[in-house]
Amino acid sequence: MGHRNCFFSLTFCTLFLSAASAGKVGSEFTFSVRPITAKTAPSAETWSGKKAAKTDLPVEPGKRVLNVTLLASEWPSSEEVRPPIIKELALRLAQYIQVEVTVLVPENACSEEGRRFAEEHNIAVREAVMCPGYDSLGWLSFPPRDLAIDVVLGHGTYLSKPAQIIRESRGCKWVQVVYTVPEELISEDEVYMANLVVAVGPKLKEVYSAFLRSCLEHRDVIQLTPGIFSEFSVIKQATIDSERFTVLTFGRGDPEDFSLRGCDIAAKAIAELNDSSYRLFVGAPVGKEEDVEVSMLTCGISRHQLSVRGFAQSNKSLKKLFCEVDLLIMPSRKVGFGSLALLALSAGLPILVSGNAGFGVTLLCLQFGTEFVVESSDPKEWAKAIRAVRLKNRSVRLEEIQILRASYEATFSWEKQCETLVQKMWGIVHGVQS
Repeated sequence: MGHRNCFFSLTFCTLFLSAASAGKVGSEFTFSVRPITAKTAPSAETWSGKKAAKTDLPVEPGKRVLNVTLLASEWPSSEEVRPPIIKELALRLAQYIQVEVTVLVPENACSEEGRRFAEEHNIAVREAVMCPGYDSLGWLSFPPRDLAIDVVLGHGTYLSKPAQIIRESRGCKWVQVVYTVPEELISEDEVYMANLVVAVGPKLKEVYSAFLRSCLEHRDVIQLTPGIFSEFSVIKQATIDSERFTVLTFGRGDPEDFSLRGCDIAAKAIAELNDSSYRLFVGAPVGKEEDVEVSMLTCGISRHQLSVRGFAQSNKSLKKLFCEVDLLIMPSRKVGFGSLALLALSAGLPILVSGNAGFGVTLLCLQFGTEFVVESSDPKEWAKAIRAVRLKNRSVRLEEIQILRASYEATFSWEKQCETLVQKMWGIVHGVQS
């Protein structure tokens, strides 16, 4: 064990040096995405503090700003994490002086706190008024007439429709962010129409690149692999071990989602361990706790080993939860990326992720990433992997996850990827790449 600790400590230092070197290389790009503060990446305090400074970018003389409108069902406050990728993307894009970011939400879908949070970070929140005959997301198809739009950014299945309508009515460009592969999206061929497709993670990049080969007109697909969420990386995990070993997973009440998320795999794995000191903690949507509990109990797990809690997706509750448990598992059979596992990694919580998930595929690209990926849907294999994690001293587990986090952060930079996205958007609007 001593040799192993020395090995990981040496590797840990090496990865941090690699990350520092990568930062120097990044300054050579035309679009150099600098952090909000002079020397550090955005922290939890930065996101909720004073008005953020913008980054000046070199552009061609005479070119006006790029007006980017992101569609959303709601705009969260500083404490809300959903949807984490889109929220982070809006915050990152708004750092540029030459990019004006507007978030368009249905009427009454943004609180005053959320509006203040947006304003502090150079984001304008506009509301689409109620339109008879349409649901609230349909209202987004009709933005305020005085809203200048060069690029409309949709995401997911339901927000692709209003993005398409806005593109046709305003003559702007449409960028679609995809983080799942729902069958209805493919059958309706909606991504064929987008000017640019942004696939979250390497798995979806491969899927959509292949899917769009049959387009008569070439459709560009770029990969956006979310970086470490800095507001979670400030969490300090306690090194004190416990007699109980608590495993965290997330589920929903409907049977299809229960299976896709692998909730049954999680329950059966804990039952397979045949050790009462293991506990399974399931985060469920508020109001669905009983449905999730009933479904979990049918998988053979003992009632006294199961705890289902209504989970309100806020930074405060999620940070607290990540400190209470020992391990997060994501045994998904089919999932687009898996941002909750990335949030756990950001917080320094040990993780085990399915090889079917986009996040699992991403981890396989990293040194030592295979140690955190379970490429099986067999509960027995998951039980073995969970037991192997527990057999390590807690301080070793935490050191290993920090090594993985450092490697991930050095490989997948928010700044560099947002730089690429800005270049692509500027290119499709103005006809040239900056």
